[in-house]
Amino acid sequence: MTLVVSGLDAGYGQLAVLHDISFEVARGEIVAVVGSNGAGKTTLLRAISGLIRPTAGSVTLEGRTITGKPAEKMAGFGLTHVPENRLCFPSLSVRDNLMLGAWAKGGHGDVDSILELFPRLRTRMGQAAGTLSGGEQQMVAIGRGLMADPTAIILDEPSIGLAPKVVAEIMEVLSRLCVEKQLAVLLVEQNVHASFKIAHRAVVMHRGRVTLTGTPAELVKLPEVHNAYLGGAATPAS
Repeated sequence: MTLVVSGLDAGYGQLAVLHDISFEVARGEIVAVVGSNGAGKTTLLRAISGLIRPTAGSVTLEGRTITGKPAEKMAGFGLTHVPENRLCFPSLSVRDNLMLGAWAKGGHGDVDSILELFPRLRTRMGQAAGTLSGGEQQMVAIGRGLMADPTAIILDEPSIGLAPKVVAEIMEVLSRLCVEKQLAVLLVEQNVHASFKIAHRAVVMHRGRVTLTGTPAELVKLPEVHNAYLGGAATPAS
């Protein structure tokens, strides 16, 4: 497996948030993480990417232990984190935002490959990122993460605040990347309908613990999953 999380505990000071989290993501696989607000999803990504230091457990990437490594080193190890709310540099151009993602590669990145994924950015390259639409800023944020040529990418709520058409476009790109670049993709997403369409497996979190794992087709049949995240009574997956 490319990304392996084993027995991970983490939190903030005296506040324990994650408890014994374990799962794996292989190359060419999308694993969705779902759960209600406060389940610990964002904390999980922050612990994996070095923004907070786990108090127990381990994270390995391609067999290399990266637990607790500084966040600024992670891109060099092959892991990129696309955080919630895009977090572009608003005064910098689209091109400069993208090139910052190539810092771990000495400033050398394949901008053309990003523009093939997100063609609408092609005419925005000299524009300040802060003047873009929310969907376009999300494309810049994902593109910036890809400029480091990662083996694994973790994304926090990439669909938040976006129109359904843009959400579908971003999900299609993630699905393509998974196959074409054989990326390991870990996707935290409140839009469970959208994430289940592209995910190979899913992890359900509740109060900082993994409570269920399985394929989307398996999980949608469970009343507790369907009622909590998909609405209404459980129905067989098509």
